[in-house]
Amino acid sequence: MCRVGFSNGARLVVITAQSAARNGDALFWLAQAGVTTPGNPLSKKNSNPTLVGMTAGWPAPPPLTSGALGYENARCGATTKAVPLSRRSLVGGVAGTFGDDVRCIVPRTVLVRVRATFREPVAEEPNKAGGFITASGRISTGQIAVRTLGGRQIAYADVADSGRARMFTRGCL
Repeated sequence: MCRVGFSNGARLVVITAQSAARNGDALFWLAQAGVTTPGNPLSKKNSNPTLVGMTAGWPAPPPLTSGALGYENARCGATTKAVPLSRRSLVGGVAGTFGDDVRCIVPRTVLVRVRATFREPVAEEPNKAGGFITASGRISTGQIAVRTLGGRQIAYADVADSGRARMFTRGCL
């Protein structure tokens, strides 16, 4: 469960996805997908905190050595509510190489589920500066689903080792 920020009087989450750019077998950047929310623009901290994000693609472009998964541990907490990793009844498709993003008006709290399949075992590492937890390694597939507490689907995004990213939403701008 994640607390959502607001901008211009509306509570928002921003769903982003970007497919990798390829030059033959080399990647210029990794595929990525994430969910952010507006923060406090007057603070010295990030004014658009990431709730969850991931990158995938192989081979990783230097200086990167792999993809990664990260999630916000301060704004988000564990829940027992089910959040299926499904794109059923959502619209969208493959994200462009220059990225796609949509803004979704949501309630104060949303359910966010993230899952990644890594090629090798990885360990979660807390960020020294705050509540962001990361796990770095080669991701075969990664998925993100966002729903309301009542179960209404808001968004689904995924990334793949091939460098493809997809995003599906409903009722977002």
